Formats: sequence, C-alpha cells, structure tokens
Amino acid sequence: MKQSDRKEWEKTFDAIDDWICIIDLESKIYRSNLIAEKLFRLKIQKVIGKKCCSLAHGTDSPVKGCPLPKMIKTGKRESSELQIKDGTWMLITVDPLFNDKGDMTGAVHIGRDINRQIEFQDERELLFKELKNALVHVKKLSGLLPICAHCKKIRDDQGYWNQIDSYIEKHSEAKFSHGICQECIDKLYKDEIWYKAIKQKE
Repeated sequence: MKQSDRKEWEKTFDAIDDWICIIDLESKIYRSNLIAEKLFRLKIQKVIGKKCCSLAHGTDSPVKGCPLPKMIKTGKRESSELQIKDGTWMLITVDPLFNDKGDMTGAVHIGRDINRQIEFQDERELLFKELKNALVHVKKLSGLLPICAHCKKIRDDQGYWNQIDSYIEKHSEAKFSHGICQECIDKLYKDEIWYKAIKQKE
C-alpha cells in the first residue's frame, strides 16, 4: 500500500465515530481509531497494547456477555449490548480475522454508543406501563344500547330502565354535571313571569 493511500485509509478510519479496533484472540489491541482517546481519555499510544476489556470494563479478561469468546467458538460475527465502566451503553460487535491458512488470528472490534437508544427504550417501557395501568381503570361502553325513543332511558342487562346519565356513570369513568339548555328553558318556562321579563329585555 502506498504511503498516501495508507494515510487516506487512516484518516477515514479515524473519522468514524464508532470505536473500531483490531484485537487478538486474547483481546489485546494492536490498532485503534482515535475515538478511543475521547472514550478512555488516553493517548492512542497508551491504548495500543492494552486489552479492550481492561479499557472498557477495568478487567483482565472478558466480562459476562462479551461477544469475543462466542465469536471464537462460532467463527462468525457476534454482538451484545454491554455497559462500559463510565456507564455508557455500547453495542459491541466482533468479526473474526483469518490468516492465509484459514486460522483465526483476531477480530475487528466495533463499539457503538447506544445510550440514546437505551434511554428511548426505557422511556417507551415506562410509557407502556403507564398506559397499561391507565387502561385498568378505564371502562369502555360498546355494542348496541337499547334506548327509549321517548324518555331516552337505557335498558340494562337485567331489563331495568335507567336514566342515561346514571347508566353511563355506572359503566364508565365519566361523571356528569347538570344544567339546562336554552331550548328546554324556552319550552318549560315560557309562561313564567321572570322568563317573559327576560325576553322583553332582549
């Protein structure tokens, strides 16, 4: 590879916001992009030679759920969501590397910050729980309701006729406050003196 091509490749590699490194089967890093400096507050020279589990988790061997041991067994890409020591959640993906003889020699290790997705998932689960709890307290009216064409009472399942407001209150979370509409005022009180007085002033 030409020197110019190599520099261009390194520039591209370092521009990626995911943490990408090349590790051996013991998880030792022998190449990494510059995002590692921001993640672990170490110069890249200090990152090289360390184990990824040491940097990410402060351990000398892979933590529970680490995809590297599984990749070594399956010989193919493996992924898992892990929380690193600063509290950041990352999606860790490892792809196996093979030499010319077909022997596995290491892996391409990719760590993607998924904190926002985890927060969104937690918010969604909380909202789902709140909605589920709300639905427990909601009663829903459905189906055909037999209603008197004249007085507007509703017949219940036992055959009794109920005032529409009491029926709805019994079968839902709705509550009623009572008033009187203008049409009914005009019909019921048109002969009252006070009503006639009001109408004359209008």
